[in-house]
Amino acid sequence: MHSELERSLRRLMLGVRADWALYVKFTGSGEEIAFNADTMMDTMSVIKIPLLVTLFRACDRGALDLAQKYTLETRYKRFGTGVLQAMDDGMVFSLRDAATLMIIESDNTATDYCYDAVGGPDAVNESMRELGLDDIDVMGNGFDWFSALAASIDPALGELDPGALFRTGYPEMSAAEWERARERFHFETGRPFSRATARRIGNLLEMIWTDGCASPESCAAMREILGRQISRSRLPKYLPEAHVAHKTGDFNPFIANDVGVIESQEAAPIIISVLVAGHRGIWENLEDCIARMAEKVWEYGIYAG
Repeated sequence: MHSELERSLRRLMLGVRADWALYVKFTGSGEEIAFNADTMMDTMSVIKIPLLVTLFRACDRGALDLAQKYTLETRYKRFGTGVLQAMDDGMVFSLRDAATLMIIESDNTATDYCYDAVGGPDAVNESMRELGLDDIDVMGNGFDWFSALAASIDPALGELDPGALFRTGYPEMSAAEWERARERFHFETGRPFSRATARRIGNLLEMIWTDGCASPESCAAMREILGRQISRSRLPKYLPEAHVAHKTGDFNPFIANDVGVIESQEAAPIIISVLVAGHRGIWENLEDCIARMAEKVWEYGIYAG
């Protein structure tokens, strides 16, 4: 049965031309499925899980307090996903609010507040090394990536500080020009948001679910936050009877990552980590492929695992 599932998953991946990496673990039996699972891939916002773990580990040490208050400033506002960029300066929120927004709606502004709180990207790398997770490489915060994207369009934008870049925005261009610029950035001139392997992200998720990367209270809090993810178009799409705690990471239509844990009363938790890059086709087809993969994994876990 395991081999049949693996063949089914490979057929699905071959049906959508892209660079795929997959890691699955059925925690009840210990069975694993791996496809390019040790290949370093662009995480996009999946890297926010290691950041979340680093933040809670700092709280466990007493170095941070989730109740700490922050005041929204333009210099922290980031493009892309999230609501904080649309809020007026002066809004007050807690570090717990920032951590929650960073995960459940992938708020990029909240993410850079969290990076600042833990001491920057290097602190996340150090935390991952302490956990034995070498193949997770944080390459910068949100601003670093958005600045690189802006500079690939107009080098002068790369010289702007965070507040100035947010106020200036990207150059005026047609939708077609914008898509070509994004495509060049992904395939030719750009840099990853951060990098990791599907296996190591899966290992980190398993640590969260087994209280292995922070205190039991912190791991429970992280599980609760991941379980409130609002995106439902990939891993959870065809799993109405299961609970899926997960995190996406996108650069539409080129990158569509989704990693998480499938839970149900019928089977032990299932770890699934899907990282995809280099896609040029129809976005909805890619998302649906990932959803079908999760469906097959869950069915195996229920009926054969």
